[in-house]
Amino acid sequence: MWHARQQFIHYFLLCCLSWLCCGALAHAQTLPLTLATNYHSELDLNQYLVSEKYDGIRAYWTGQQLMSRQGLPIDAPPWFTKNFSTEAMDGELWAGRGQFIAVQSTVSQGAKDEAGWRALRYMVFDLPTHPGLFTQRQQALQKLVKRIDQNWLQAAPQWQVNSHAALMRQLRSMSKAGAEGLMLRNTKTSYRAGRSDDLIKLKIFEDAEAVVVQHLPGKGKYQGMTGALLVQMPNGQRFKIGSGLRDTDRALPPPIGSTITYRFNGMHPSGLPRFARYWRIRSNTSE
Repeated sequence: MWHARQQFIHYFLLCCLSWLCCGALAHAQTLPLTLATNYHSELDLNQYLVSEKYDGIRAYWTGQQLMSRQGLPIDAPPWFTKNFSTEAMDGELWAGRGQFIAVQSTVSQGAKDEAGWRALRYMVFDLPTHPGLFTQRQQALQKLVKRIDQNWLQAAPQWQVNSHAALMRQLRSMSKAGAEGLMLRNTKTSYRAGRSDDLIKLKIFEDAEAVVVQHLPGKGKYQGMTGALLVQMPNGQRFKIGSGLRDTDRALPPPIGSTITYRFNGMHPSGLPRFARYWRIRSNTSE
């Protein structure tokens, strides 16, 4: 019961945040982030290093301030970033596998959630302003993390995978253990902003985002609650999502106008997702 009450409180905070951040987005900075494309089997794996895809919140250290992917300041406690370098870092605020809601709740509450920040790690995977190739940036990152010497600041482990079959075995094994997926980074390119094959994401399930446009009433045991969400894709197409909603989600559904993330398995010829199911609400600080 207490666990369910905690989940409800965290969820309520995130719903409020999705409304409050709408105005803040108008003042957000545009950050020069490398963005991922989806995996394809034509990749030359000899040119890539692999790391875990962390289920946390993307965070960019400008040299003075932690920023979200959307360019909004992240209100971290002063002690968390006190000894950080003036060199830019690109990473993820992470609390371990399956703890995304806890990370999102902590970031949404800011520095006042002291206990929450104590549970976070900043997993750094790149140095955006370093002029070298990825392998050189990794060497510099290892030295930087060692010099800063804070246990919550860590360089994300990177490793080589020599075949697509081995990569898929790792994906299945790590996903079964609770990882969100894998990331592949091209070792022979400089840090470049935008979406390209410099950065590849690989997951068991595909996921995407949509905006909630209506709460559809429930029937039977869900009478008086939300039965499904009517959502709109970026291309304007609309569809219903009922699968994946927990009782707490149906009692307090994501607000109309908020953005949710859903999982699916491929696309119909119509362009709509197959087997779409609700995953979580996305605050404007998430990745």
